[in-house]
Amino acid sequence: MIKRRQGHIVAISSIQGKMSIPFRSAYAASKHATQAFFDCLRAEMEQYEIEVTVISPGYIHTNLSVNAITADGSRYGGKLSTSLLTWKRRVSLVFTLETVDPGKSWN
Repeated sequence: MIKRRQGHIVAISSIQGKMSIPFRSAYAASKHATQAFFDCLRAEMEQYEIEVTVISPGYIHTNLSVNAITADGSRYGGKLSTSLLTWKRRVSLVFTLETVDPGKSWN
């Protein structure tokens, strides 16, 4: 890609790379790191005219909640509070596709 000065790198992350919820700290941290890595790569690849895109799907029903662990080491078990249910409803409507123009503000 660098030699040809063209290409497009696409990474699949999660909305939790942008906003986190309780009992998902390790998962959210890994997605924040993914987001940061590809944000940096986007800036580094700009000189080679290579695009970098991060796709951040919203909530997808998996066993992540069931297998989450609380601060005391006990299983969270997927019991969702009202605030988490509200968050899930909002996030289920979100699907972000981010391609940042390196010449623009990244805020």
